[in-house]
Amino acid sequence: MFAELTRKNLAPHLFEDLVAQCQEAGIIDGNHVDSAAIHAYEKKEPERKSELTGNANWEVKLDTFGNKVKWFGYKLHLAVDTKSELPIALKVTPAHVNDGDEGPTLIK
Repeated sequence: MFAELTRKNLAPHLFEDLVAQCQEAGIIDGNHVDSAAIHAYEKKEPERKSELTGNANWEVKLDTFGNKVKWFGYKLHLAVDTKSELPIALKVTPAHVNDGDEGPTLIK
């Protein structure tokens, strides 16, 4: 079943329909946007190539204590309803993609 949903690219449409039904039912009323690191354990490509293909990439950021944190992988950008805590939008990108660029695309 999951393989067929993936092959036909139906999962995103089912997710959008479910979110719409939750909005109509009043279950969802606000949102919060954030991102999280997803570490990848795959062969690293040259930086230029990974930017073009959308594959895993390096990211360096500062944690809450000002320490540099570096990882190789992806970033999950997620919008969550503040009332129900249900996810309402998501996007996975290479780790180097800026949160400020992706956040607004999740808010509808």
